[in-house]
Amino acid sequence: MGKYYLYNGKQVGFVRKAIDEVVLVEEGWISEVQNHFGKKTHDQLLAIPATILKNGGFPPVSRAQSWIILLEVLNKGVPEALRDVDVDEKIGKGTLLKDMAKAPLRIAAATIDTTAAATGAVVGAAASAVSSTAETTLDVAEGAVDIVEDVVEDVSDAVFDEETVDGEGSE
Repeated sequence: MGKYYLYNGKQVGFVRKAIDEVVLVEEGWISEVQNHFGKKTHDQLLAIPATILKNGGFPPVSRAQSWIILLEVLNKGVPEALRDVDVDEKIGKGTLLKDMAKAPLRIAAATIDTTAAATGAVVGAAASAVSSTAETTLDVAEGAVDIVEDVVEDVSDAVFDEETVDGEGSE
């Protein structure tokens, strides 16, 4: 038979299930996990806060300190991000292990997406720079052509204008 817990971690009776959102946990599940740690070791569990603190630059902690840290963190109830009202009250509907198996794939996909986005941004910036440079070069070239046309026109007028050459018009 299962036990019902509120999301804040408090155990409640069957009647409360009809009133509040609860989490159903089989008594056998708790016994199995306790037996696992009793027969083997708690070190895998205790390594979690120890590793987090080490990565955060904190000094090493003892096994008892790690245990108390876990108690403090876990004794706050179920975080909103972990709640699934449609699944939490049922047996056999959970997907935790399946979700954990997908985690490395999600990380890889996110990395690929980020890399692709960054590459796209770099390519886009490079294309924009090339386009901008090309436009600037074209503008300069068009300006140079205008200047050359003006000079040619001025020289042409000066050479072929007879009044400019001899001061008189000829007929």
